[in-house]
Amino acid sequence: MPDEFLFEFEGAPAERDRDARDLIEWLEEDLRGCLSLRMIGPAEGELGGAADAVIVLAAAVPLSRPFFTWLTERAKARRVKLRISVPHRGEQLKIDVEGPVDAEALLDRIAQILDED
Repeated sequence: MPDEFLFEFEGAPAERDRDARDLIEWLEEDLRGCLSLRMIGPAEGELGGAADAVIVLAAAVPLSRPFFTWLTERAKARRVKLRISVPHRGEQLKIDVEGPVDAEALLDRIAQILDED
């Protein structure tokens, strides 16, 4: 199984889509070619689908710093809820932050799950 990191967002479909697209845009400079959106089908009566997660395959650079910076910036504006999964190691980290201080408290755990070989 290739190294894969899954960032799954919680909340209303529009919020999940916005967060997933925002994160992929933030990470794209460092991880071009390693990123994709996981799309879900439209709800009944809607057209098109929405993103609910970002998938990172075989990142060649550490993920914790760019992700942590994104999380801290997002948390300044609103609550952020997501789950990071690392299937090849069987690890998960649930994140629920309401401000930069909450994000700072998770920095070590974020680094451990995203940057561990």
